[in-house]
Amino acid sequence: MSAAPPPLDQAQVRATLLALLTGGQPETAVDTVLQLLTALQDHATALAQRVAQLLKQTYGRRSEQVDPAQLRLLLAALAGAPTESPAAAATAPTLPAPPPRAPRRPPTGRRPLPADLPREEQVHTPPERERHCAGCDQPKARIGVERSEVLEWLPATFKVIVHLREKYACPRCQDGVVIAPVPEKVIDGGRPGPGLLAHVLVAKYRDHVPLYRLAGIYARSGVALAPSTLGGWVAEGAELLTPVADAIYATVLDAHVLQIDDTGLRVLDRSHPGGVKKGHLWGLVGDGRLVAFAYTPSWEGAAARALVETRRGWLHADGYAGFDQLFTRPGATAVEVGCWAHTRRKFFEAMEAGDVRAALAVERIQQLYRLERDATVRGLDAAARLALRQAQATPIVDALGQWIADVHPQAPPRSLLGKALRYALNQWTALRRFLEDGALPLDTNGVERALRAIAVGRKNWLFAGADVGARRAAILYTLFGSCALCGVEPWAYARDVLEKVSGTTFPQSRLPELLPDRWGTDHPEARIAAAPPIRAP
Repeated sequence: MSAAPPPLDQAQVRATLLALLTGGQPETAVDTVLQLLTALQDHATALAQRVAQLLKQTYGRRSEQVDPAQLRLLLAALAGAPTESPAAAATAPTLPAPPPRAPRRPPTGRRPLPADLPREEQVHTPPERERHCAGCDQPKARIGVERSEVLEWLPATFKVIVHLREKYACPRCQDGVVIAPVPEKVIDGGRPGPGLLAHVLVAKYRDHVPLYRLAGIYARSGVALAPSTLGGWVAEGAELLTPVADAIYATVLDAHVLQIDDTGLRVLDRSHPGGVKKGHLWGLVGDGRLVAFAYTPSWEGAAARALVETRRGWLHADGYAGFDQLFTRPGATAVEVGCWAHTRRKFFEAMEAGDVRAALAVERIQQLYRLERDATVRGLDAAARLALRQAQATPIVDALGQWIADVHPQAPPRSLLGKALRYALNQWTALRRFLEDGALPLDTNGVERALRAIAVGRKNWLFAGADVGARRAAILYTLFGSCALCGVEPWAYARDVLEKVSGTTFPQSRLPELLPDRWGTDHPEARIAAAPPIRAP
């Protein structure tokens, strides 16, 4: 919320006005009163909009979808309002009514169960007395069978693999004893096999199950494992998988389009007041194929810039000021790309709070998204998409820019509309970048979707035990987040990779084979359909 204006010293105001009136300056006194009233009115408007925004965040819907009929009504109400200059109105494209949405087709039936699931057939025969004809008492012949399927669940089970190392010696000399070599274990001296360790990691960092709950689940299967034991296994597993996570990070950093955003994370810290501090997990998505996560103990710009210090090319962000030096320093190699979703959200909030003028900005940004949907439906490649943008999106962006320049001086700076206009002006060059490369998306929604897993997880495990635990979480979220993007089954992936990296025969030169996109290509049996989107609470 904006800072409140300094309290008025009523005695001083009264003395000032009396001095102006007795000094023969009544017009100056009136102007002073009007200035005070305008400042108070602007502050009251900003407070009212902020209250409405907070009420909506607490009790209202989160979706930013706008009813087309409502938007047309708001635009019609603006038709006579002097919010645009004549030049802007002349160059602005006509705002067509949004095309009606195609009605959803009703589902045609249940999806068939996967064909590769094991099936157990149970034959049900009518009672013997019913299998004889009532007319001639002859046995009835089977003429067919009706088939139906029931999906059943078999709880996961443990098994113990006993390694027997045979020893040999010469019976005559009683010498030269040999024994089979010690089999490799995923954790030296530890009990878990690669499948169990993979299950622990996936349960916590993909299925969001705290370790104490997981220990309870295992106890119901007859195996007592302390949460501290599971925590030690997680630490060992993260250390084994660190080289793979580092390789994913390097690949993401070298992508053609790199998106970055962050989310907060509670971290225990005895030196901090209250014993808890707020760290940050940063998500980096490269070309929509892989995602890497990194942890910073604070939100300082220097720490965030260090994550992408060597970036060359497009860097798609949300206007975070900590990255400004990355784009403006001498010899900068990263090029800022703005997010239209963040821009639309700010105008949408102003419109929802009652400022009708924001509806025009919302509609024009909606036009950009409609063009993108059309390009996607038509299957346009990057070059064709860029040509479409330059021909049809450029006039929309130009008209919106002129409108923003015209309205900005009229909007109170502390109002929601004023903040939306200022954000758009500050980001305008970056927002126009999508007109230079057809591979650039309009927004950073790709990385925001990847961050939803963190939001769901922290609702369950609540906090990281220390900075080292938060960094460990970043490593494992990197692997399983990338599995989700690539459509790879995380347990099968983790089991295979843990078995390889814990052994002594897998060379470091083949590490790229373990990245989820490459691994999924080599293991088509472990590919899965896209999971339903994760919705943060």
